Amino acid sequence: MRFLSREQARDLGALGERARRGLSQFAGHEASYDPEAVQLLDEWIDHTLQRWGAIPEGAALLWTSLLGEMFRRRHEGWWALQDGRIVIVCPTSMGEQRVIPVEQQVERRVAFGMSESLTYSYNIACIELKLG
Repeated sequence: MRFLSREQARDLGALGERARRGLSQFAGHEASYDPEAVQLLDEWIDHTLQRWGAIPEGAALLWTSLLGEMFRRRHEGWWALQDGRIVIVCPTSMGEQRVIPVEQQVERRVAFGMSESLTYSYNIACIELKLG
């Protein structure tokens, strides 16, 4: 695993903020980096797939950045790469580090639909971070 440079992390954070603004536009109200936003992200992905039949170029990275920023901001995480994929590394309540495979979670959500709900994955990860 390799932590991203400050510049790379800043770029992903900026992309996450761009995605949050897009999510706000989709939702019709200001979205923040909270659990409700994860539910809205699930809905946004479904809407996009229903409308276009596939995801537009760059959408997966946009969604990955948003999900990653949610973990980074709410759980003091760090952007990293593991096996060439974007992850967030968050501390647990026991002082250990937990890798959250945000890019893989978004890819699975797109490929398998709501059976790979980001809301469910997010909630499970939050519990695991609290339990250590």
